Amino acid sequence: MNGLSGARVVLLDDESSEALPVIKAFSKMGVPVAFFDGKNAELPAKKRRLRGVRLAILDMNLGVTGSNETIASTLVQTFGRIVDDDNGPYGVLIWTNHPDLKDLVARYIYEHATLPKPVFVVTLKKASFRMAGRKGAARRFAIGKLSRELLRILAENSPLECLQVWEGTCFRAATNVTNSIAELSGAATANLDQWRKAWREETLKLLLVISKASAEEHHTEANCIPSIFLALNPLHSDRMDLLVEELAEGLPGHAAHIMAATGGAATERKAKVNTMLHLAADQLDRFNPGNLYLFDRKSRPDFMPTIEEVLQDCLEGKEEKQRATRRGARLCGLEVTPACDHAQNKMRLSRLVAGVVVPWDQKGAIKKAGFLKPVGPFHFQGKAKLLKAGSYSVVFNSRYVVTAKPAVVMELHAAVRVRASLLADVQSWTSYQAARQGVMMLS
Repeated sequence: MNGLSGARVVLLDDESSEALPVIKAFSKMGVPVAFFDGKNAELPAKKRRLRGVRLAILDMNLGVTGSNETIASTLVQTFGRIVDDDNGPYGVLIWTNHPDLKDLVARYIYEHATLPKPVFVVTLKKASFRMAGRKGAARRFAIGKLSRELLRILAENSPLECLQVWEGTCFRAATNVTNSIAELSGAATANLDQWRKAWREETLKLLLVISKASAEEHHTEANCIPSIFLALNPLHSDRMDLLVEELAEGLPGHAAHIMAATGGAATERKAKVNTMLHLAADQLDRFNPGNLYLFDRKSRPDFMPTIEEVLQDCLEGKEEKQRATRRGARLCGLEVTPACDHAQNKMRLSRLVAGVVVPWDQKGAIKKAGFLKPVGPFHFQGKAKLLKAGSYSVVFNSRYVVTAKPAVVMELHAAVRVRASLLADVQSWTSYQAARQGVMMLS
C-alpha cells in the first residue's frame, strides 16, 4: 500500500452521518478526504500519521462534555494524533455555532508540542451549508457554497494556494509519466488474462532496461529500484515543464500579491532553498561525481593542499577580518571527474578541485578573481567539529586541481553531493581555467 498513501483533506467528526455529505461533496470535485471519528482505535499509528494535509475540517465537539477548554483541548489532542509533525502548511476549518471558540482552538494548536502551525483558522456553521431537498428527501450539502467560501479564504493566503496547486500538478505529471511508460508495454492478445500476463512481463523488461541505463556498470539488485526512480525523475520534470503554462492560468490574482511583496528573504531561507536545489544528502557513502568532502587539519589527506595554500592570494581587507575568515573557513574538495567515467568504471585517477567553505557573513574577505568561483549561500546542518549549522559560501580555487587514486578517495565520506547542474557549471569553469591561454593586446 506504499504507493497509495497521502491525503489532502482531513475530516474529523464524531458523527459519520454528518461527515458523509461532506465526503461526497468533495468526491464530486475529485478531492480525496480522510475521515476520522475521533475514536482512539481508529486513529493512525504514530508512524502512519498523515503528511501533506492542506485542509483540516474539524467538528468542534467530538461528543465530550465539560468546559469550552475541555472541548477545545480534546479536539486539538485528537487532531494531533492524526497529522504528522512534518505535515507542512495547512488551513483549519472548524464547524461550530460558537465562533468565539476559534481563538481557544488556535491557541491550543499553537501551544501543541508537535502539531504544525496552521496558516489560517476559520469557523463556519454546518447549518449554513445544508440545502433543502425535495419533500421527504435528505438535506443536501451545498458543496458549491463551501467551495466559494474556501476560495475566498485561500485567496487571502496566496502562498498556500500557489504551493498546493503546484503539488497537485506534481501528481498529475507523475501520473502522465506512469501512463506513458505503461502504454509502451501494450501487446496484441486474445483475452484479458493473456493481456495482463503480457503487460506484466513487458513492463518488467522495460523497467530492467531503464534501471541498467541509469546505473550502467554499477547495476546491482541492491540499486535496481533506486536506479529506476532516478531515471524517472527527469521524465517527471519534463512533464512538469509542459504543464507550467496551464498551471499558472488559474492563479493570475496571486501574482499581484507576490509582486507586491517587498524586501528580500532572509539569507538562511535562501540558503536552504539553494541547498535543496543544488546539494543532495543521499548516497554519501558511495563514490560519486559531485561528492564534496570537508577536512580539518587532522583529517586532511596527503593529496590535498593545506587551507593556507588554498587561501593564498585569496583574501582582502583588514588583517583582523582576514584572520577571522581563516579561523571560520574549512578546507573542501569537490570530485569533478566526468560522470561517464564513474558510471563506466573507466577511472584511473580521481580529480578534485580544492576550495574552502566560508561562513556567509565572512564572504566579503574573499577576493573577486577569475581563478576563484564562489557559490552559495548554502545551509549546512553541521558536521561535528568541522562546521556549525548555518549559511556558508563555497569558494573553489582553480589553482589547486589535484588527483588521487580512486581507492584512496573512496575511503573518504562526503559531507554532501553537488547535483548535476551545479557540478557541470563547476567542471566547465575548472576546464576553462586550466585551458586559458591569454592574449597579447595593445591598449
